[in-house]
Amino acid sequence: MKIRDISLLKYKKELTKDFLHKEYIKNKKSISRLQKELNIDWSTIKYYLNLYKILLRNHKEQASISSPGGKYLYNNLFTKDYLLKEYIGNKKGIKDLSDINHVDWGTVRRYLIRYKINVRSNKEQKLISNPPKEFTINNLSKSFIDGLVLGDASIPKRKDGIKSRAFTQACKHEEYLYYVKDRLFNFGITSSPILIRWIKDNRCKNKGYNQNFLQTHRYRTFEEFRERWYKNGKKIIPQDLILTPDLLLQAYLCDGNFYREIRLCLDAFNIEDILFLKRLIKEELDIETRVVKSKDQFELAIKKSDTPKFLEYIGTCPVKCYQYKWKDNESVEAKERKRINAKLKYHQNKNGRS
Repeated sequence: MKIRDISLLKYKKELTKDFLHKEYIKNKKSISRLQKELNIDWSTIKYYLNLYKILLRNHKEQASISSPGGKYLYNNLFTKDYLLKEYIGNKKGIKDLSDINHVDWGTVRRYLIRYKINVRSNKEQKLISNPPKEFTINNLSKSFIDGLVLGDASIPKRKDGIKSRAFTQACKHEEYLYYVKDRLFNFGITSSPILIRWIKDNRCKNKGYNQNFLQTHRYRTFEEFRERWYKNGKKIIPQDLILTPDLLLQAYLCDGNFYREIRLCLDAFNIEDILFLKRLIKEELDIETRVVKSKDQFELAIKKSDTPKFLEYIGTCPVKCYQYKWKDNESVEAKERKRINAKLKYHQNKNGRS
């Protein structure tokens, strides 16, 4: 019989068919008991039982073995007062009590039901055993995270109904995500390893591209950012937004470009949000911008004469992969063609008037 999961091969000598038949069938030990004795994951033992086609017992069958005749063998151990103190008061899980008392978790559950103590779901216990952490919101952390979310970062809503407690960022440049990860770490926010994924896109030469993804660990503090940035589930620009050099720097790195003129691509927001940001930039930088509609999306354009003022305000580029955004990416040839066409048009108009 072939084991498909390579990571499980190391248990092949230990979890033999004869051993499992002896312990599980003959000695009638439960999977949970074998897990404690062998220090091997429950699912791994179950995998090998299925591999050898050893018929698994359900919870009821195992209970009849652990408590023959339906008798409660642990009346002195699992008293109602004990369970109320540990399960309700100290909020220990069924697995915790199972490990402490060296009994099957199903036994603990039966005693809870016997005393009519409401059994928590796995989701509820997980939130109790592993509560989300928090980080301090100050001017620096708020400005940095606001700038990222103003760009293309997000604080997504979870499908299981639990409040949003993680921050995500996607980018084709791995270097930039490591920069974001390090900045977040300085604010006390840890993240999962950066992942890479192939994104199909027929517009690309190779019919797709590599995309890198960053996701932080769960922090209750992100709920505050979610409430500000997502009104009724739709992304908005919050009215308490305060512009800073770092905020605009992150927004420009995420969603800005410099081709003839600097533009902030704010396609996630409606026209009211764009006009609000336009006013903030005018008040803070004394720079006039104009709203440009591209298809069904909006962009905020900064005229070329104000480009030096904007770049001076946000500072130098912190990563090599985006240094090209600090210079006009219109080619020399394109600029020369524009100059010649403008000259020809000028003379044509001049000759037409004369």
